[in-house]
Amino acid sequence: MILCTGDIFWIDEAWLSSQNAPRPESSGPLKQNLQNYEKELIEAALAESNGKVAGSNGAAAKLGIPRSTLDLKIKQLNIKKHSIR
Repeated sequence: MILCTGDIFWIDEAWLSSQNAPRPESSGPLKQNLQNYEKELIEAALAESNGKVAGSNGAAAKLGIPRSTLDLKIKQLNIKKHSIR
């Protein structure tokens, strides 16, 4: 929705520039805490699904994410899905 208080709508080009936008750091305690929490959620879903990733009873369905996304997260977070049962 776009709201305008006058007859002319204009956009300041600085609003569209990403050069001035601060870039968040990709490390630190928040990132580590989020990764730990995400890992716990995935491991719990894998445990509930007896290590099964795909299918209607799989961990991906329990988490509400595509299987490909879960496979990527498992790899990124170094989760040993075969040892979770």
